[in-house]
Amino acid sequence: MKKPVFLAAALLVAAGSANAQFGVFTASETTRVKDPVTGIRLEVLTDTDGNDKFLYQTDPMWTADGNYLLFRSANRGTPETMTGTLENGKEIKYRPSQFFFIDIRNGKIVQATDGHVNAVFLANKSNRMFLSRMDGDDWNMYVMDLDRFFADAAKKRAADFDSYLSFIGTFPTSPEMGRPGGWCVNSDDSYAYITVTREGSAEEKAAMAAKAFVPRDDQPKKVKQTLCGIRKMNLKTGEVTVLADMDFRVGHIQASRFRPEEIVFCLETGGDADQRMWYANAETDTFEPLYRETPLDWVTHETFGTEDYVYFNILGWQDRLRKQASGIFRINLRSGDVDCLGNVEMDKDRSSSLTGRGFWHCNSTRDNQWACGDTFAGSVWIINVETGHKYQIASGTRMAPDHAQPFFSPDGKKLCFQSGAYSDGERLNLVMVDLTRLPFFRKYDK
Repeated sequence: MKKPVFLAAALLVAAGSANAQFGVFTASETTRVKDPVTGIRLEVLTDTDGNDKFLYQTDPMWTADGNYLLFRSANRGTPETMTGTLENGKEIKYRPSQFFFIDIRNGKIVQATDGHVNAVFLANKSNRMFLSRMDGDDWNMYVMDLDRFFADAAKKRAADFDSYLSFIGTFPTSPEMGRPGGWCVNSDDSYAYITVTREGSAEEKAAMAAKAFVPRDDQPKKVKQTLCGIRKMNLKTGEVTVLADMDFRVGHIQASRFRPEEIVFCLETGGDADQRMWYANAETDTFEPLYRETPLDWVTHETFGTEDYVYFNILGWQDRLRKQASGIFRINLRSGDVDCLGNVEMDKDRSSSLTGRGFWHCNSTRDNQWACGDTFAGSVWIINVETGHKYQIASGTRMAPDHAQPFFSPDGKKLCFQSGAYSDGERLNLVMVDLTRLPFFRKYDK
């Protein structure tokens, strides 16, 4: 799955009515079930009506105080739609996604945005949330005071959405800067790193076309290449400067949770690539390949796991790919050393007729003690990094209408993922597991 980019990239005008549910805490929807295969107790945090989604697995979803868990949904709240005009002049109606928080202490849910918001990113050092949106033709960045918002919502006195926002800056409009897309915030909340698409010169386009990766006939062909770049916005002054330009489509941009200058991103094709992962340094404005691939490496779903390691998957879902190691890997950013943490066979998931080695997405705890992954068959596993022991947590998430995409809480004690199991694959529910209740986890927990 591609990391979502903001819908308003194609919208020149957007208008709509306010959502009456903003700032209103609703009752807990949490139910507790046992997984039919593993017997592990799962906390299903949302009901089956909302089609709720976590953000992408590379982005933080826990507030700095650890009390609130972020998700998005286009199905909650009022059914009112917004209208917009595409670049070709066609008018469309749509229901924009809103962003919500679950209070982990009691399961209550509150809508935290209103109107049209492009994307959000939680601050690392405080209970704040950065957000981008289109105001007319301007792509603007704001920061939201979550502590004040939560306090007002708890008292049933939430004010207007904009009253919690502080303006940061506007992305400059020029061919050289490009059109902003996905973005992330660095570890000390000082800069946003923003991907852009750009026109470039005829020579650049020709060079891009000449070097573009050509997939095999048995590989998906999904994403057309385009000239891109990364820009950095100072989150105190709003100033935007060029970090670097790339002659390929940039995706999955993410920032280290530990070192403010470190960035990881990918060459996005929608499938395989000849060099998927890239590393950038915002202090030197440079970038370089991360983990140099061989023709049999199908690298995907990299994630900035810890201070020194990026975790990623090498797929083994085709016969030709199973002639070398596949599964969850990690690469040391300081030494370049690579470790294979292992894989699981799909037929051991007991939830699919598919065969072959199966991890698809991955993540890790911030102390390098545990890794997690989901499989093509829709099961969720965790791996003890030191011992290599694998433990199945959940089965049959259906991987529909989206993938499970598991991730850990910042303290490493909770595992969250999405599941379509409770609506026969029609909608997603958000699921959490308290790992400290599991004997094998407690055995190794330090």
